[in-house]
Amino acid sequence: MRLWEVLWTHYLSEHLHLYVCVAILRRHRSKIIGEEMDFDTLLKFINELSGHINLDGTLRDAEALCICAGENGEACIPPGTPPSLPFEITSMYNQQDDDDIL
Repeated sequence: MRLWEVLWTHYLSEHLHLYVCVAILRRHRSKIIGEEMDFDTLLKFINELSGHINLDGTLRDAEALCICAGENGEACIPPGTPPSLPFEITSMYNQQDDDDIL
């Protein structure tokens, strides 16, 4: 649940989920490369990580990757890559005051 909550905040980037994916792959790269996993095996391996991910470390790594990538990293992500919000919705969220929420 905590991972979903962090991803929904769009902390640092609306594409933080991509950095989390890279952080997970980096943490397990020696096993992935060492066993020369094909796509299906890799997919099975990643699915089996559910509930066994060191979330604090992975989020820390994802944050570092996001900060290091900066604007160049953001520029490499094609426009419209989920979970990109349509411009109209994005501008609507930016205009909302704290008083409107209460």
